[in-house]
Amino acid sequence: MATRLNTRAAAAKLSWQIIDKGVSLDAAITTHFETTDASAQDRGFTQELVYGVCRWYGELDAVAKQLLKSPIRNKDRVIHFVLLVGLYQLRKLETAEHAAVGETVSACKQLNKQWAKNLINGCLRTYQRNPIELPGDQNRLSHPDWIREAIENAWPEHATSIFVANNKRPPMCLRVNQMFSDRANYLAQLNDVDIPAAADPNTGNGIILDQPCPVTQLPNFDQGACSVQDTAAQIAAELLAPAPGMTVLDACAAPGGKTAHLLEQCNNRLDMDALDISERRCEQLHATLARLKLNANVYAADAAVRSSWAVPTAGYDRILIDAPCSGLGVIRRHPDIKHHRRPSDIDSLISIQAKLLDQLWPLLKPNGQLLYTTCSILPDENIEQIRRFIALQNDAMLTPLSHPNAISLEYGAQTLPGVNGMDGFYYCLLEKKAH
Repeated sequence: MATRLNTRAAAAKLSWQIIDKGVSLDAAITTHFETTDASAQDRGFTQELVYGVCRWYGELDAVAKQLLKSPIRNKDRVIHFVLLVGLYQLRKLETAEHAAVGETVSACKQLNKQWAKNLINGCLRTYQRNPIELPGDQNRLSHPDWIREAIENAWPEHATSIFVANNKRPPMCLRVNQMFSDRANYLAQLNDVDIPAAADPNTGNGIILDQPCPVTQLPNFDQGACSVQDTAAQIAAELLAPAPGMTVLDACAAPGGKTAHLLEQCNNRLDMDALDISERRCEQLHATLARLKLNANVYAADAAVRSSWAVPTAGYDRILIDAPCSGLGVIRRHPDIKHHRRPSDIDSLISIQAKLLDQLWPLLKPNGQLLYTTCSILPDENIEQIRRFIALQNDAMLTPLSHPNAISLEYGAQTLPGVNGMDGFYYCLLEKKAH
């Protein structure tokens, strides 16, 4: 059936699966594209519609409710998402209105809901005649109440900027593999194939593309010339800065971006252990390392259980804990976080983070350094986690770190979406005192 769906029908079905059924956005899109023979243009448009509905669901849903005389029955909920797809085109895109309406109405038949054509046509035509304006800030509206309140409590001065950034399309950022080429050379290669780009001012090897493109269009991507990685994620390896020959642990490594960056910095001359609790994600990690021609000892292991992998007798010179977290700093890249994350998740994540810190600290050599990082902007997962940890460890010493576009905190530093052009990441570098 998937091969016969037009872009609007596909987008409605995928959005329904993501928002109502809890399927991850990445998984839904990947599965759909694996089973469809759609053109690159249709794939791109389908993806735009799905991301758009996930980003702007709060606003679109509020408008839809005003247009519908009564809610659509649960068994026909996919039709509600057909309406949202139509509204997204009319409100947010420059799609020709006749196509936005006509093709969206056609989606009803493709989804075996022929009866809904008149309903969707009526709603979209009504909207065309009288576009509905909602009171207040639509960026704010398009966040669940608990996420909105958490951000406003944590960052009152920056909350509006964060809401706006979370609903924007993020830039596509690259990290040049310094073992393959330098940044200036790779920028020239991009220019040769008409991919406009600029050096990222916040990182040593980062590049920001003017427009996203498939990785297949990037020069020598399959040969390991570069990786796709946000600026904020690139900063982590630069802060930890291991030296060649060191023993390093990346405790939550998959899909391998930071593992690879650490190895690239040292010309692949690290004794690197890379862990992930998921065997499937370890396969991604192996694939990342293979493409970039890098070497690491990969373990499908729980970093909080020391017996689950072969810990070096002498311990580690450097440890990276890229801890499982709420992901509230990367909503612009993963808008399904708004729909899948729950307030109850936070306490369990905080518990996992604390356990990782407590269990991995003894594996760090004296004078060694541990970088704790998350892609969250919630203090409970970040500064308060470190405050708790330092109170318990008499040999943990805070290493000052600063970055021109990060906010310096009592413990560590924080980037925020909308404040610095990056994703929201927290970093704290700790050093173990020698006895």
